[in-house]
Amino acid sequence: RDPPPEMRVLRLLRGLPRIPARTMMFGVTAGVTSATIGAGAFAEGQGSSANKPPEWYMKPWTSFQKEPAMADQVPGYDRVHVLRRTFYSVHLMGRLRDASSSREQFIDAARKLSVMILNEALGMLPHTPRSVKTPVDNATYVTFDMPDPHQELCVVHILRAASSMSDVVTREYPEIPVGTILIQRNEETAEPVMFYSKLPPDVEKRRVILVDPMLATGGSIKEAIATIRKAGVLEQNILVVSIVAAPEGVDAVLKANPTVRILVGEMDRGLNDKKYIVPGLGDFG
Repeated sequence: RDPPPEMRVLRLLRGLPRIPARTMMFGVTAGVTSATIGAGAFAEGQGSSANKPPEWYMKPWTSFQKEPAMADQVPGYDRVHVLRRTFYSVHLMGRLRDASSSREQFIDAARKLSVMILNEALGMLPHTPRSVKTPVDNATYVTFDMPDPHQELCVVHILRAASSMSDVVTREYPEIPVGTILIQRNEETAEPVMFYSKLPPDVEKRRVILVDPMLATGGSIKEAIATIRKAGVLEQNILVVSIVAAPEGVDAVLKANPTVRILVGEMDRGLNDKKYIVPGLGDFG
């Protein structure tokens, strides 16, 4: 007769390999220096954990968890990152790309993906580790201090499509100032033309998250970055955030602005003859 279910579970667990108690540290793995934590922040030169020894992060009770990390780096690029893929993120991306999706399904997927990507963007800010005490047994927990979004961040969106992405940020952080840039393409020359821009008066003191859901040729993004830089923002303090991107556009943006960072939901195959992203997702706006 077959053993009861609980006995089968116990047998299965006994057969699993034990996890070594000290092979993983909180924040860094063995053999990795603590200088890697925060090394990819899009505003370099701020507080980081470089001065802390790796042992400072060791927490045996979280030894099975992976260390905190930034979004995955795109191979071949030093300053381009992509959203870490999960089954759910791929599901949402499929909803965006599926030509049969309804308008409501498209909007819902775009909003949820924007939340995931912008959370990754906030994780790219400079951070300094700090130990705090919990209310239980005087226990400690290692956290990270990060810039106050209300004081040090600014979101700039390119009308109209990117307003849905900036709305995600302002819903969570209503005090973050939002800048607006309107750029349209000249149908005769196919070049971007600046029509309107309004940036916060203290934008030069802030790190700027520039959102545009589709990075195709890079023309609009380059024009927007030029406008932001004219307002006094350092190039390395700008993070471009898009849902999908083509390598041609990424290359164009980095050629003109080599110290800008880029974060995308997915990097697509490229552009077709009409300069549309392939496989892409159609017209976002």
